[in-house]
Amino acid sequence: MIQFPQATNGASPGHRMPLARQLTTAVLLFLLQGATVSAQSPTPGGAPPPPGMSLAASAAMRFPQPIQVGDLLQRIVIEPVESQSYLGKLEQIVRQSDGSLAALITLDGFLGFGARLVAVPVDALVLLGNVVEVVAFTPAQLRQLPSVVPGTTTPVSLNEIIKVGLAKPSH
Repeated sequence: MIQFPQATNGASPGHRMPLARQLTTAVLLFLLQGATVSAQSPTPGGAPPPPGMSLAASAAMRFPQPIQVGDLLQRIVIEPVESQSYLGKLEQIVRQSDGSLAALITLDGFLGFGARLVAVPVDALVLLGNVVEVVAFTPAQLRQLPSVVPGTTTPVSLNEIIKVGLAKPSH
């Protein structure tokens, strides 16, 4: 509940502002809060980075939040569009040979059959509630990624803290 300041215009100490003024103040605070968030990041959470901007720079603008690797596993991965198409599940976070972090995501398949693992940079992930969106890659681009060969990556500890950006709803 929003607390409003007490009236100081000679009214009794327990008297509150009129309801119309309370509502106007609440609406103004809400609009100002939205304007501040928009001004901080020209790239919304689910949007791919603008041309010429690296994925890491774009990820830094998505309000990265610390999260334990174990809390990300088995989350549904969706496409960042209004229909929020199902892409797969986040199976594991790994450290690649160059030291970068990647998410192993199952793609395609039905009930686990025919699915394959692909590595997507962690910087291309954003959280939207309990699901994960992949930005900067279309479903067609994800399907063109090579399958991950078991044993070629190093799993990250389930207790390790990494940072993942936040997404605004796409609709």
